[in-house]
Amino acid sequence: MGQHQRAITEEAGTEGEPPSQRVRHLLAVARAEFVARGFDAVSIDAIARAGGVSKETIYRHFADKEALFRAALEAAGAEFTARAQAVHQAAAHPRIELAGLARTIIDATVDQGMFSVLWVATSVAQRMPDFASLLHDQQWTRMEPVRLALEEYARQQGLGRHVPLELALDFGSLAVEGPAMLMGFPPPAAAERDRMAGQAALLFSQGIGPWIGEAGSGAEAGAAANEAARPDSLSGPPDHIRTLLDVAARHFLEQGFEGANLDVIGAEARVGRGTLYRHFGSKAGLFAAALRQHARRMAAIAAPPPLPEGLMDRGALEAFLDKAIAALASLPSIRLHRAAISQSRRDPETGRAVFTLLRAPWVDALLRWLAPVNAGGDREWLARQLLVLATRGNRLLGAERVVSATDRRRYAERAASIFLDGFTSLL
Repeated sequence: MGQHQRAITEEAGTEGEPPSQRVRHLLAVARAEFVARGFDAVSIDAIARAGGVSKETIYRHFADKEALFRAALEAAGAEFTARAQAVHQAAAHPRIELAGLARTIIDATVDQGMFSVLWVATSVAQRMPDFASLLHDQQWTRMEPVRLALEEYARQQGLGRHVPLELALDFGSLAVEGPAMLMGFPPPAAAERDRMAGQAALLFSQGIGPWIGEAGSGAEAGAAANEAARPDSLSGPPDHIRTLLDVAARHFLEQGFEGANLDVIGAEARVGRGTLYRHFGSKAGLFAAALRQHARRMAAIAAPPPLPEGLMDRGALEAFLDKAIAALASLPSIRLHRAAISQSRRDPETGRAVFTLLRAPWVDALLRWLAPVNAGGDREWLARQLLVLATRGNRLLGAERVVSATDRRRYAERAASIFLDGFTSLL
């Protein structure tokens, strides 16, 4: 148990025994509330009402809301572990097992509340960094069955070497396509998940090779969705509105949507509430416009280095990814991602717009690089997944630090190796 959670003595007996039926019910209710509404919007009172218990009953078992949330997460993690073990027992071959585990990760993320955990951890990271770090750590330890499956796959390839947990986390990032769902893209339908899982497992195990010369069909839908998410640009707003958007963006990124105060923003930008509401309608409208303008400006200064078209030049690709990480994992970019994620359930369009705008210069450059090698219709999916590998999925979004030049090079080299040759090239 975590340090915030009290031992469940009356219901579960001594530590290490399974929780009682009453506590399991309480955890299920709490998880449903957190999944539906997010961490900040849920109160202990609401959970008590939904669970048909008193607040005192909850506090008898859990010290605070954080402890209850972590316990609910642990219950969801146990379900994932059980399903992963079932995949392992049923799989006839490690390659089949990897696809099954990718599907299990997708299902757990979308259906079992693990998506909500990532959403909560990322959206509160700036305000509650220690809590966010605990949530991420608790989540990552559940990837041990995936690590073991990757190790078995490597043994089948004649590589009897230890596979670090970091590779299992990379595999999970590919399965859910990084922060896309966190930023408002709809989760895949059940019928689409097997294809999505199979693609992720194939790319991670073999690299881009299986796509060269193929005419895949999986990325057109994603490309269309991305294109639809591109917002119309603000065509030269007046100076006082541009100033208002700049001031608002800074306040939203530093204080979050709830913490930002319109009166303070208006006073600093020297505009009245009437002007604000006339142009943006509401705080939510100002938030959306400010984040989109900020994302456009960051994209406008992106300078992807050239890639030799049609040549799988590892050195050039590593240099490109180093620059992509410097841009997409910079503190301003991380804070912009977090702000968009925190409101993505209320305003998924803005989340999708921020996601698309920030990546557009890098995806466009990768599409030109991939076009001559006949990667087919999956080119945009491959380009986005390469950026997922380089930026480590969602992991950097929970950190409040600048990625060092040494780490950038290491992340770029790892991503290039996996993308070109599969994960076993790192062993």
